[in-house]
Amino acid sequence: MRTLFLKFCEYVFPERIEHRIVRNLNLDDLLFYLCPTIRDNTVSLLPFSEPIVRAVVHEAKFQHNEKAWELLGEVLAQYLKHNEKDILLLPIPLSAKRQRERKYNQVEEITRCANRLLPHLKVSTHTLFRKRDTVPQTTLKRKERLTNVKDAFGIRDGNSITNRNIIVLDDVSTTGATLSAARRALEKHHPTNITLLSLAR
Repeated sequence: MRTLFLKFCEYVFPERIEHRIVRNLNLDDLLFYLCPTIRDNTVSLLPFSEPIVRAVVHEAKFQHNEKAWELLGEVLAQYLKHNEKDILLLPIPLSAKRQRERKYNQVEEITRCANRLLPHLKVSTHTLFRKRDTVPQTTLKRKERLTNVKDAFGIRDGNSITNRNIIVLDDVSTTGATLSAARRALEKHHPTNITLLSLAR
């Protein structure tokens, strides 16, 4: 009886294709695509054009998929493992409004997964914050994206980043506008170095 009920539920509520991809995915499958590239002063780890990568990112971003967070966290840890003691990692924050609506920040969750694998990695989820809500970048053209995030970020406790090697992390970068806006806010406090990093592009 239970089997019939489950089959009925699967028929009425079919599993999302992207959810099925992530459910069947293992780390080696995703690491196959790990190929850091640099464009617009941003290091990107995975090609967003690949359906598997796109599925993992979408599940992490929009579906609260913990396995997707863990997989991307492991990819991030793989990239950072030789430098974990020398950097301060800052995930791109959501606005307060977006955080309330979504109930989570996928970049922070991915960072936490990486941090569990790299216990010496220093992470701050409060140093960088959004001063105002912004329109989702995916809905805008390139010039509009630059304007949308201009002066959108602020810094708490600027002394904590002075003379530090900073990595700013976002999940997806298209034009690099969001990460560049975050860098401009950080530069006012004179860190030694700022690296812009996206999981996919």
